[in-house]
Amino acid sequence: MFWPTIDSDVAARTAAQNAMYVCLAIGVLNLLLPMAFGGNRLAAILTCLFYVFAAFGIRSFSWIAAVSALGIYGLGLIVSAFTLGLFAGVVGFIFFGLLIGGVRAVSFASRWRADHPDEDIRKEPLDGLGPAQRFFARLPLAFWPWARPLFVAYLALYALLLVVMINSVLFLRAVPVTSASMEPAIMYRERVIVLKSWVMGPLHRGDLVVFRMLHSRTLYEVSRIAGAPGDRLRLRGAQLILNGRPLAEPYARRMATDVNEYRDNFPLGMGDVSDAVLDTDAIAPLKANIRNGEFVVPGGCYFVLGDNRDYSFDSRYIGPLPENDITGRPILVSGAKRGLRSLPRIRIGD
Repeated sequence: MFWPTIDSDVAARTAAQNAMYVCLAIGVLNLLLPMAFGGNRLAAILTCLFYVFAAFGIRSFSWIAAVSALGIYGLGLIVSAFTLGLFAGVVGFIFFGLLIGGVRAVSFASRWRADHPDEDIRKEPLDGLGPAQRFFARLPLAFWPWARPLFVAYLALYALLLVVMINSVLFLRAVPVTSASMEPAIMYRERVIVLKSWVMGPLHRGDLVVFRMLHSRTLYEVSRIAGAPGDRLRLRGAQLILNGRPLAEPYARRMATDVNEYRDNFPLGMGDVSDAVLDTDAIAPLKANIRNGEFVVPGGCYFVLGDNRDYSFDSRYIGPLPENDITGRPILVSGAKRGLRSLPRIRIGD
């Protein structure tokens, strides 16, 4: 049944018909299950149409229909085998075997046409067939020629969505902004598109980076690298002084009207800061790296500051950020008011 010998036009049509019926069944299931148990109905309708078109394409011995149906169903089968249990996996593999038969039938039809150019292998004798059999014998041959362009367009869209999905899984991620620490560059409740750490390339002063917020696995913070390993830095009146040179920071913003010795003149006032203000794990590395009133960034770490200098939970409070804790570099930001925009890379202190 699952690997029959295909050595004649009759065997090829039988295998193609079996694959056609499987595609129709898959299409109906993809339509009914989301509607019965909840799901995206538009996606269900589009998926159903894909398999209906593929069904008639396979029966018409179309390579593009047979291969694409087998490939897309195979991807879905891998997911369903793990999420829907053993029964769904077994039924799925039976369907998969019949779809393989459809591909083999198309392969045989290609060879048949070369040897029998005057015969149309798609057509079968209608004598002795019932009304339903006659209908499914004629419909694919009439339907497929005008449906093929729509099917190709669907595949192109599917390929584009697949590329986007692969990029989102392997290279990019969307992260909601849950603080005002980077205003005005990135506003609270906007979303940033982040290039993941393994493809973001080397980091430099001025780069924006994303890291997990303190004691959280789901919330992320965005800050700007102010110091690289070995740099000496301090703040005076919230002005960053890097390696002895005051820096112009057009991106930085001050909102507070009060004066806070530690916040505005880091690392001065370190001894007066209560443990409740800082991450207790950060106090020791902060104090250990102060030299002559400056903070020296230790190896393998970066010192990060938020552009909203007065309201940022950055390295002044969490300590130097280990490079391994950086999950990525933001490249785009999207918000309801300002839309989608890029985040240009800024170099500071060079």
